[in-house]
Amino acid sequence: MSRLSRVVIVAVALLLMSPSGLQSVSAQQTSHDIRMPRYFDTTGFWVQGPFREYWETHGGLYIFGLPITGVFAEDGLYKQYFERAIFEYHPDHSGTQYEVLLQRLGAMRVEGRVNEEPFVPIHAQSDANCSFYAETGHRLCFGFRWFWETNGGLSNFGYPLSEEFDERNPAPPAGDGEIHTVQYFERTRFEYHPEHAGTPYEVLLGLLGTEYMQAHGAPAGATQRQDPALPPPDVTTGMLHGPHVGYGYNAFMRADERPDRVEYNERIIDMMHESGFAWLHFQVEWNQFETSPGTYNPIPLDRIIQQTHQRGVKVLLSIIGPSPEWAGAAGGIPTDTSGFVGMTRFLADRYQGRVHAWEIWNEQNLASNAGGYVDVGPYAGLLKAGYQGVKEGDPNAIVLFGALTPTGVDNPTIAVDDVLYLQRAYAWNGGEIRNYFDVLGAHPGSNNNPPDTMWPHNPGPGEWTTHGSFYFRRIEQLRQVMVDNGDAGKQIWLTEFGWTTANHAAGYEYGADNSEQNQARYLVRAYEIAKTEWPWMGVMFVWNLNYSVITPEHDEKHPWAVLHDDWSPRPSYTALRDMPK
Repeated sequence: MSRLSRVVIVAVALLLMSPSGLQSVSAQQTSHDIRMPRYFDTTGFWVQGPFREYWETHGGLYIFGLPITGVFAEDGLYKQYFERAIFEYHPDHSGTQYEVLLQRLGAMRVEGRVNEEPFVPIHAQSDANCSFYAETGHRLCFGFRWFWETNGGLSNFGYPLSEEFDERNPAPPAGDGEIHTVQYFERTRFEYHPEHAGTPYEVLLGLLGTEYMQAHGAPAGATQRQDPALPPPDVTTGMLHGPHVGYGYNAFMRADERPDRVEYNERIIDMMHESGFAWLHFQVEWNQFETSPGTYNPIPLDRIIQQTHQRGVKVLLSIIGPSPEWAGAAGGIPTDTSGFVGMTRFLADRYQGRVHAWEIWNEQNLASNAGGYVDVGPYAGLLKAGYQGVKEGDPNAIVLFGALTPTGVDNPTIAVDDVLYLQRAYAWNGGEIRNYFDVLGAHPGSNNNPPDTMWPHNPGPGEWTTHGSFYFRRIEQLRQVMVDNGDAGKQIWLTEFGWTTANHAAGYEYGADNSEQNQARYLVRAYEIAKTEWPWMGVMFVWNLNYSVITPEHDEKHPWAVLHDDWSPRPSYTALRDMPK
């Protein structure tokens, strides 16, 4: 009789402590909950989407162990290594039980051993103690059979490829180096551990995921410990994501050497934290940072990043124009981008882990920001250069397509409509631009229109109503362009959004229709829409926190702020602070 027969005796005890019991909490979760990102600090990796759902519902830690890589692409599939398994995402089976499959690690582990006695197929019949599988010519008996049947069976483990036999485990970390009774299956190896008799760990699964990675390796980027602040690629797309609806402010930070600079910046961070916001967005002008080729002036920026990092603030930093005089683009977007690659590499490397995301340029569909003429081609080259530089400096950083501004105009000497510009960007060079950004930055309209309104089916009440550019839901039209071009897996981040109140600047007269109470309600409702209707939305940065403190009342930036010029809260700040997050 097999030495594993004793396992049957403790079957009742095991049943009470088996993965089915461990899954009881997960079973009460919704499908949405168990697809949300979960971070494992022990190994430093995230699990999310279909991979997390499969992990949670098919045995979790007990069966698969901890994640030991991030998600990566290989052989046309997205994969992730766990201690005891390798998960594969199969998009052609999305929504079915075959959406996530396990790599046949057991079969790979025993290649070339078919003539060894335990692997030679036998002729037998099933009986009370053993089940015989003609598919592979092997039996599954006693305690191993009970474990197989109780913990996922064919889908988790596959058919048996051997009989039971004694084998020495690999040395740590892939095993304990000891001799155990084992049995190989298509996707795993069962091990009998008598030292754990009477516990759920009497039968353990071999660390085949760890063994495989030791033998074959994994892409370098996949084995780097991940930032707990930044969830990983979604396995349904492979594109880098941030949180679903993150909370951020645009703020004016000071980088000078005046003694009160530190206190001023600390006050901004205090106001952020008080309102429950974690992200900060500000800009760096290229011509101020790189005054001559390869000569950088990082000290002012160092001062800000040191403070934000010490206070646990997540930073999106935009690299914007004007371009330096030596770049030869009259302040616009140069065609020779070699200097931009070096500059972005320097920045990303210097602030690795402290600046979480980088936006390449800003509102480049305005002629004034593009050197006098709007053309997708030069920007595509700049975005490619920026993406290359950032990823070389910090592979984990997120790169944003510079936010477009809604204009409703198609005159390249003035501006190009944001939707048209994005369509042309995707059409450029056969869609190549998809390879050069992780997230689409965007600036929605607002004017005096509530966030639920949209032209033409539900127009707003005022004069600025007859084009999608005037509405917050303009973002949905940008999203559709992404979907139409096969880029649905990427998030959109609103790097600036808001509603101005009474505004004295020319072109912003619509602000007179927005009371401070309107501003508060609209901002809160915008976050509600994103949370409940836009699963593809990432971080949303309110424009703005504190420009009222440093600008006069007639400046157009002043009445967008959620603070008064004396730092006291406007109703909008209070509403954002108090809303559920």
